[in-house]
Amino acid sequence: MKTSCIPICFFEEIQSGKMPLSEWIAMAADIGLDGTEVYRPFLQASGVRSSEELADQVHEAGLEVSMFTSYGQLAVATQKERRKQIQSINRDVDQAGIFQTSIVRMTAGDWPPDCSRDEALRNVARCLKGALDYAEEKGVMIALEDHHYIGTSTKDFTTILDLVDDERLKVNLDTSNPMTDGENAIELAGQVGKRVVHVHASDRDERLEHSVAGEGCVPFPEIFQALKAAGFDGWISLEAGSPGGKKDIMEGIRYIKKMWESA
Repeated sequence: MKTSCIPICFFEEIQSGKMPLSEWIAMAADIGLDGTEVYRPFLQASGVRSSEELADQVHEAGLEVSMFTSYGQLAVATQKERRKQIQSINRDVDQAGIFQTSIVRMTAGDWPPDCSRDEALRNVARCLKGALDYAEEKGVMIALEDHHYIGTSTKDFTTILDLVDDERLKVNLDTSNPMTDGENAIELAGQVGKRVVHVHASDRDERLEHSVAGEGCVPFPEIFQALKAAGFDGWISLEAGSPGGKKDIMEGIRYIKKMWESA
């Protein structure tokens, strides 16, 4: 198991230019992480002149990029709109190559107001299916996340996988997002564990606010047991959303490592 982090606690500072990405990269190395995620909006952050330069900064710090973390609005109704979404995914796949990661995180996006739930899920599946050949050609895996809004329900998420019906589509399992739909990730981990290639270790409290990993309501031991039973031993990336910055990240990583070792 390798550890990474997506520092959502610093997103506002990074995107506003108050915190250079180089500062986060140095912090991640100092904490002792194996890697960091590269979130697509980072490419527009102040001081980032090119993807290649950012990739060099990460690798020169002794880190890997665990995943190129992107997003989509895949429940679009027309073939023209779906083609645009597929082209966007293809560009993300190219970015993954620059950062030397084999994983692109994708989200399904928002529920559209103009079609049924079933049709929305079918449209998401059409977009994902249309991107798999190019990703395979480039040696990259597309990993769908159980992300709000489409996909937090275990039933909806597994329906998308069934509709795509292609083992090349993988999963980035988020441990807390199912809570926003009144569920937990234990059942989902049990159902899709063999397709999980990356994990977002996120925790939430009873109000569904992000918390330090281990201080919220996420049942990490049971989720990790299900993942281990499925043979997963890949990247676990702390989704750091609590306000304590470096201190909370260090505490979260210690907790995640302990829970994984004991699972």
